[in-house]
Amino acid sequence: MGSFKRSVLETLPLVLLLIVSVRGEPSFKCAENYCEFVVNEQLLGGDVQAYKFNLTAEYGTVEVQFENSLVSIVPPSLFDDNGQKVDTLVMRQVDVQRVDADTFTKAVALKSLQMHRNRIPKLFNRMFRNATNLRRINFGGNRIDAVEEYTFEGLANLSVIRLSRNKIPVLPRKLFAGLSSLTSLLLDHNRILELPEGIFEDLTILDELYLSFNFLERLTGNSFKGLVELDNLALHNNRISTIEANTFASLATLQYLTLGSNRLTSLAPETFIAQTKLAKLDLSVNQLAELPKDLFRYTTALKELKMSNNSLKELHSDLFANTAKLEELVISHNEVESLDAALFRNLRKLEMLLLENNNIGHIFPGTFDALQSLRALDLNQNGIMTIEGGLFRALRVLDKLYLQNNLISMVSGDSLEGAVQLTELYLNKNPLQSIDDDFLRIPSLMALAMDFCDLKTLPKGLLAKQQSLKLLFLEGNKLTNLDPDLFAPLQELEELDLSANLLYNISNALANLTNLKLLDLSDNRLRSLQDNAFANMTTLKKLNLKQNKLTEIPRALAKLPNLSTVTLEKNKIKSTVVGEPLANLEDLYMGENEITKLRLDDFPAVEELYVERNQIHSLSVDTFVGNRKLKTVDLTDNRLTGPLEGIFAPLRKLVTLTLSGNPLGRVTRATFEGLLKLEDLTLRNIKLTELTGAPFASLSELEKLNLSENRLAAVEEASVRGIGSKLREFYINDNEIGIDGLSGLDILNRVQTVSLSNQSIVVPDTLLANKSWMVEFYVQGGTFASLPAQFFRSTIALEKLSLSDNKQLVKLPKDFFQYVPYLEELVLLNNSLSVLEPGVFDPLGLLRELDISENPLKSLPAGLFAQTFLLESLRMADANLTTLPAGIFDNLYVLELLDLANNQLRTLPEGVFNRLYSLATLSLDNNHLEALQPAVFKSLEKLNIVILSHNKLAAIDSQLFAGLPVTAIDLSYNRFTTFDESAMAFAGRLLMLSLESNKLTSLKIHSTLEKLFIDDNNLSSIEVKLEDSYSHITSLSAVRNNFTALDAFYQFKMLTELDASYNSFNQLNLDKLFNEIVPLYTLNVSNSFVERVQFGKIEHPPTLVHLDISNNNLTALDVRAFAVFRQLQNFVFGGNRFDTFVVEDLLRAFDDLQTIGLEGTVWKCDFLKSLKASMEEADVTFAYKEKETVDERLESVCSKELYGICCV
Repeated sequence: MGSFKRSVLETLPLVLLLIVSVRGEPSFKCAENYCEFVVNEQLLGGDVQAYKFNLTAEYGTVEVQFENSLVSIVPPSLFDDNGQKVDTLVMRQVDVQRVDADTFTKAVALKSLQMHRNRIPKLFNRMFRNATNLRRINFGGNRIDAVEEYTFEGLANLSVIRLSRNKIPVLPRKLFAGLSSLTSLLLDHNRILELPEGIFEDLTILDELYLSFNFLERLTGNSFKGLVELDNLALHNNRISTIEANTFASLATLQYLTLGSNRLTSLAPETFIAQTKLAKLDLSVNQLAELPKDLFRYTTALKELKMSNNSLKELHSDLFANTAKLEELVISHNEVESLDAALFRNLRKLEMLLLENNNIGHIFPGTFDALQSLRALDLNQNGIMTIEGGLFRALRVLDKLYLQNNLISMVSGDSLEGAVQLTELYLNKNPLQSIDDDFLRIPSLMALAMDFCDLKTLPKGLLAKQQSLKLLFLEGNKLTNLDPDLFAPLQELEELDLSANLLYNISNALANLTNLKLLDLSDNRLRSLQDNAFANMTTLKKLNLKQNKLTEIPRALAKLPNLSTVTLEKNKIKSTVVGEPLANLEDLYMGENEITKLRLDDFPAVEELYVERNQIHSLSVDTFVGNRKLKTVDLTDNRLTGPLEGIFAPLRKLVTLTLSGNPLGRVTRATFEGLLKLEDLTLRNIKLTELTGAPFASLSELEKLNLSENRLAAVEEASVRGIGSKLREFYINDNEIGIDGLSGLDILNRVQTVSLSNQSIVVPDTLLANKSWMVEFYVQGGTFASLPAQFFRSTIALEKLSLSDNKQLVKLPKDFFQYVPYLEELVLLNNSLSVLEPGVFDPLGLLRELDISENPLKSLPAGLFAQTFLLESLRMADANLTTLPAGIFDNLYVLELLDLANNQLRTLPEGVFNRLYSLATLSLDNNHLEALQPAVFKSLEKLNIVILSHNKLAAIDSQLFAGLPVTAIDLSYNRFTTFDESAMAFAGRLLMLSLESNKLTSLKIHSTLEKLFIDDNNLSSIEVKLEDSYSHITSLSAVRNNFTALDAFYQFKMLTELDASYNSFNQLNLDKLFNEIVPLYTLNVSNSFVERVQFGKIEHPPTLVHLDISNNNLTALDVRAFAVFRQLQNFVFGGNRFDTFVVEDLLRAFDDLQTIGLEGTVWKCDFLKSLKASMEEADVTFAYKEKETVDERLESVCSKELYGICCV
């Protein structure tokens, strides 16, 4: 065999592959019926057109497959010399860059052609004219943007065409003419704008047609002419706004139709008149406001119907009259306000009904009576206030019931009447105030979720009949103790979540849960556990005690013979000694405690050990001697000093070791000696200045090495010698000094990710010369002005590339990216690029994210993004742009995010955003925009978030966002003096509006707005245009305005968060405020000159959790008056005119108190000390405000601080 850069001799079952040299050019020989070739054009060299293929199978045809190859074209010899033999050709993902009109001229035996995931740009007329035996063609995942009209002419036997995931914008009228045998046609994920009339008329036996993820706008009566046998039609994710009534008239055999994620606003009653066999229909994610009552009159075979995410408000009682076979019905995420009692009368076979996220406040008993087969009912997030007895009376086989995020305050013994086979009940996030003892009379229940229901106690008999219950979730309530009798019946319980409650002590209330496998007690107030707390839990495997007040590992854990995982993070534990062994414990989490010495004698079986962020200052050579099963050790952020030689030697099974954040200073070969299975080593921020003596020499299995945040001047070859070929990830980020030498990377020839960052990195020209496995490459702080044309030649598989913070990089050659055609993410942030040449990004046809921010570009060529069709995110902030060329975004159909912030744009050209059909987020903040043309955004049909802050706008046209689904607009820091949101076209749809730092003296809003930010204006009132009976505002920030009384906010009945600080109130009438705004959760009236707080009768118990009355003029803290806020957790009152209060009164008044804020007052230091002791006993801490930038004259000078609070 001749000499080449690479020779390959492979023996496979029934396959013999030889590579030899004939006259200096590669020759490939195979004598079997299946031939697999490995052909790397870059390594073999020569002209691929001269490569020879000799297929010598004695009989039959041959299947040819190219694996792990790189070949730019189909070698001509393959068919020129073997056209009578090759019946299957597979060239998947081998970087074929083109096929020519005559490539397949001699492929007379070819039946299957698989060319997917390459870079082919075009298909030519009659290119298969002699390949008349073709049955299957797959060109999916290429870069085809042109298919000539007669490409498939003559292929009468063709049954499958796959052209998915290309860039095809136009389908010629005769493209599929004569393909009478075609059964499957995949055209999804292209850029098709329209269907020529009659394009499918010859496809009379076509079974499936995929047109999803295109840009079709309209369907007509001729769109699907001829498809008389079509079974499956996928049209989801287009831009379809119009469907003519007879569009589907010829599709009588259709069974599956998807029309989701389009722009449909209406459908004619006869749209589906011919679809008598239709089994599945998807209409979700459209803009349908109503449906004709006869729409489904003829779809009598329908089994699955999806209509979620529309704008449906009402459903006619006859809508489902003829869909008796329906099994799954999805109407979630609409605006349905009520359900007609007869709506579901014929749906006796329905098994799943999803109605979540509507506005169904009340459902009459009897509504579900006909649903005798219903197994799952989802009523989440509807505003349901009561579950009337009899509502579920006929749902005898109901298995799952979802009632989360409603307003249910009471459940009674007959609430679930009839649901006798219910196994799962979800009541999370309901304000349950009353629960009858016999609410759960259903013995079949296996899962019960009542998380975040504000429960302080549970009825003693609530679980009396739940002998089958396996899962019980009670997270985020306010339980302070547990009744043993409550849990006694739960003998089958396997998982119990009591996290985020207020438990001080559990005694032995849970001890008899003998089948429990998982117990979560995290985020409570447990200081200790009695030894018999888990006495009979012989099956418990996982226990979570994170974020409690424990000072030692409870001995009760030693009573759990099968405990495998325990989490004790964020406690106050000082020692790892238990006193009794936890013989089967495998995973131990003890991060963020106060451990000073690591002793692991009580954990002989531990495999995963996490002791990060403790105070461990040293390890002895016998620390791990008894823990030879350890696979993971995390010692991050302790106080260890190096080199820790011999410490880890016993850990022969160790896979992951993290030593970050310790002042080791150095490591040696002996540090890691014996770690034969180590795969992941993280040495971030350990004060390393050099790597000497080949410290990693024994780590032959290492796959990931992180040396970031050290002071390494170089990574030489000797430093990484011994690391095997398995290393895949190498990181040296945020290095504190310049990196001059990277020769060590030369030997890491199979590395897939390299990340380097520092203010000064010298990148060798040959750094990537042998990195053919490279997938991700990041360099932050390079010093190169350019890179050689061949720099990326070996890295064709590269998917992510970042070259940032390099002020020497001023220009990119046009061919800079020619060798990285499969890039998906590219970051060129903060360089000195002043010019980007047209075509520089053209090779990047798969690019999804591009960031060219913080470069002095000033202008961009119009065709810069002409070939980056798949871009989803484009950031060009801080680029000194003064103009946007017309058409610059015309090919970015799938762009979702566009960031143009911090530029110098004064105008936006008309039509500049015309084809950004998928854009959801647009940032134009901090430009010089003074006016916006009314139609400038009209084509942005998916626009959701618009940021226009820090411009010079004094007014906007009322039609600016007409017809667009905009829900959030930021207009802060502009020049508005008045603003009428209710008169804007987006009123009624907008949910969030920011108008901070304007000069507003008047403001009018629409009642549907939910979040409003108006800080730093001159407002004293807000006018609301009511569409409903009340405003929907839930969050309002009105800091630094001219409000003088709280009654300006009474109209916001749904308000949960109000920040009215820095106004001028003098007196606070809190009784009136909370009688008017019942759900208020957070209130800030600090810095508002308040002298008096008025309390009267409050009709409903307030739900206030956070109250800030700091920096006012109150002369005393009347705790008894504020005690009406029983649920208060955070109380901030410093900076008033009193310097003492009775802490015992405060703690008695607020059972749930977690923090108090005292800043702003100069307290007595002795008072603070006594206060601190009482607070610690009650688990209350100090709250601290974020320091704001204020006038220096207003800053108080404090000579002494205690606990971060000023005192004398």
